[in-house]
Amino acid sequence: MDFLNHYVQIVLLGIVEGVTEFLPISSTGHLLIAEELGLGHEPDVFNVVIQAGAILAVVFIYWGKIMDLFGNLDKPEARNYLMKIALAFAVTSAVSLVIIKHFHLKLPETLTPVAWATLIGGLVIFAIEFLARNLYAHEDVSWVEAALMGLAQVLAGVFPGTSRSGATIMTGLAMGMKRPAATQFSFLLGIPTMFAASALDTWRYRKDLTGADHQLVIDILIGFTVSGIVAFFVVKWLLRFVQSHTFNGFAVYRVILGIVLLTALATHAIPEGEDAKAKAGAAAKAEGAPGGAVGANEVSRNRGTDLVITEVSGPGLHTFATNTVTDGGVTAPIGPMRIPATNADSAPIAPGTAPAQ
Repeated sequence: MDFLNHYVQIVLLGIVEGVTEFLPISSTGHLLIAEELGLGHEPDVFNVVIQAGAILAVVFIYWGKIMDLFGNLDKPEARNYLMKIALAFAVTSAVSLVIIKHFHLKLPETLTPVAWATLIGGLVIFAIEFLARNLYAHEDVSWVEAALMGLAQVLAGVFPGTSRSGATIMTGLAMGMKRPAATQFSFLLGIPTMFAASALDTWRYRKDLTGADHQLVIDILIGFTVSGIVAFFVVKWLLRFVQSHTFNGFAVYRVILGIVLLTALATHAIPEGEDAKAKAGAAAKAEGAPGGAVGANEVSRNRGTDLVITEVSGPGLHTFATNTVTDGGVTAPIGPMRIPATNADSAPIAPGTAPAQ
């Protein structure tokens, strides 16, 4: 049953990603919310790479447009459009590399920043939709608009819960672009952006992806496939929707969700605080294992630590355990964490035991 539940959770996470990637409500934020509310904590590389499945859906949908652009490079309109996408992508890449180098950003350990970004993002959508009514709407994207939409993608990366597609589309609307034109440019810009982000994270976490059990790879492949299929139909629907509707409905949803999350966090209906700190401490004890994923080599290096397994279940050679970390005599639960089912001596790790000394 635990084996089945695990894959049901992975499929559900893929569905969440596919539904939310291109709607202005933030896929990363919703994945973090879903994981916090019971779908398990997957490594950051899982959340990033399955986004590529959703982006692949856009490639299929816009395949004719893409081929038309590259097939007419001799025409200024097609050439300039591609160069503007390249400019926006270059702005995103350059600024992101600087931020990553100096600030070492990672996905938040708690839902508080996601909740605030969700709420504020909804209010911003309301404001821009009101402003856009008084602007002269145009179809073409200018060089300045392309650069600003590239910066908007960075904003979404810095503040999970903002929404990459929402930030870029709203930037286009604020500059006077028509809704369909801003949406198309946002989606096409997302193709190189998200594929590059997925490739970078795949390289960064390549040791986890090439582990002996391959369980993480299987999870990513399932999430990737599900998110791509779901995103295909969501994008098809959204492209029809923007022809005659505003984004105010999504703003209402964001404001309500943000308020609900902040209220739940304030009343401790959603656990945070000390539990989150304990979880962060556990990640530190794993010597930097990304997203809570602890490989066999990490277990070997951390022999003699105070990591104790209290429950064992899950598919393949991986277990999904509830752990405790004892620090200075204080024991705190840290929730589910991905741990190998065997220690360095290939002996099964039983509940209530720690890695062999």
